[in-house]
Amino acid sequence: MARKKSRKMRGSNTYGHGIKGRRGAGRKGGRGYAGLGKHHKSFAIKHPEFLWGNRGFTSHHPKEEINSINVGVINENIEALVEQGFAVLENGIYEVDLEKMGINKLLGKGKVTKKLRVKVKYVSSNAERKIEEAGGEVIHE
Repeated sequence: MARKKSRKMRGSNTYGHGIKGRRGAGRKGGRGYAGLGKHHKSFAIKHPEFLWGNRGFTSHHPKEEINSINVGVINENIEALVEQGFAVLENGIYEVDLEKMGINKLLGKGKVTKKLRVKVKYVSSNAERKIEEAGGEVIHE
């Protein structure tokens, strides 16, 4: 009676299947994402972005970057703005062009004690109210 291969190959690493060992997915621990809950768990923890991905939409239109400043900062530094050429004093009213400074939104924190005419793209309602109460105006674009 012939001996079984399992007995005959005892002590051999590969059981007669060479270094590549019958190949197949079983040799690799499964195909694709098999075994993420078991033997491939460390990969799943380290790289979740490869496995489950992002949800929702991707906007391919860049959003406009908002650079803001408070009315209190403008009020305090108006003399420096005049010196730098970002503001002009005409008939007791300071005309400030925030777009020249690279600012596109005016916010309402701080006090306004001077008459300001501010040219800006976006403005908060609080900032607009404070400037108008001080006798100035806001020019929207």
